[in-house]
Amino acid sequence: TYVWRQAAYHPVTGECECHIDFRFKDGSALRPAFSYTWRMWTLPEIRELLAEAGFGPVTVYFQAFDEDSGEPNGEFYPTTTGEPDAGWLAYIVAEKAGTSG
Repeated sequence: TYVWRQAAYHPVTGECECHIDFRFKDGSALRPAFSYTWRMWTLPEIRELLAEAGFGPVTVYFQAFDEDSGEPNGEFYPTTTGEPDAGWLAYIVAEKAGTSG
């Protein structure tokens, strides 16, 4: 089994330190098996960078959930707002300038 572990997040820089650990059936573990340090870009930053790079409309699509089960339903919807949550799954679609319509 592999386990994704966020070890640290630095909100001032956006830097995130993450690890992948392996746990084996015999009870042993390899911790960490892999380590990563990334810059976590926010949706507003990505949208701004795409606009600066010359893309036209930039649309964010959030994952939709089944009203009864609360589980993801495989659909995404365009939005400019979101509900408070521990995390989101989103697609960012940027149109090449001059191609919409």
